[in-house]
Amino acid sequence: MFDVEMEQKWMFLTATDGIKIAYDVQGEGPLLILLQGFDEARQIWHELGYVERLSQHFRVVTMDRRGIGESDKPTEARAYRLEQMLDDISAVADVCEAKKFMVWGHSFGASLALQLAARSERVNRAIAAGSFFGRVYFEERINQIVSELQVLYKAQQDGNLRELGLDHEDVRWVEERSLPALMACWQATVSWPVINPGEVHCPLYVYSGSDDRRITRPLLERQEEIDEAGILLRIFDHIDHAQELSEIEVVYPAAEVFLRKQPEE
Repeated sequence: MFDVEMEQKWMFLTATDGIKIAYDVQGEGPLLILLQGFDEARQIWHELGYVERLSQHFRVVTMDRRGIGESDKPTEARAYRLEQMLDDISAVADVCEAKKFMVWGHSFGASLALQLAARSERVNRAIAAGSFFGRVYFEERINQIVSELQVLYKAQQDGNLRELGLDHEDVRWVEERSLPALMACWQATVSWPVINPGEVHCPLYVYSGSDDRRITRPLLERQEEIDEAGILLRIFDHIDHAQELSEIEVVYPAAEVFLRKQPEE
């Protein structure tokens, strides 16, 4: 069903629509798939120390979602349909020969984790950091983001990025990514279904930071519903959206405890 090949130090699978997905695997034990934020590559989990720690207890997979990192970068919105992106994750579990798997996502990756927790019977434990229940991606905001990316892309094509006032780090960010792929992915999120707490099929741990108000506010507004669904919710003091991942010493211990409750399957 899927073609798998080794290229350099990374593995690639070819999804059902022909898109190559890059991933790597380390450690032994129950399968745990890590899903990072929207424009980050899988190496962030390695750089921040998550893979080193988690691989002592789990078989840890990091993957580049389609459109980012070493994976292929289609530029049509239909390539980023939710069903296809969830299929990519399941395909990684397939090539790892895992009937069940766990998932830990941050930001955009957390939104994918919530979708999986509600839609896939294969997920037996999930962590969502920096996302919430309900409508996460609103069309008006997506259109604004796409418009901003279009400006960047035109300047990139014309060789005028510096004229936009971008510093060296901003220019590097643009050059290291496919802006048409990012725009296509954003456009596809408009049709993503809403996930509510009662729809989750597996043990779920949701966390955010008190300074990440866009995420924390809707979580706290629905805390009673979240509690009734048996979902564990934690808000870390003085942590913002990026720090929900970068502050590993703060967020990791509770996550490991939660994940290790999962029986090996």
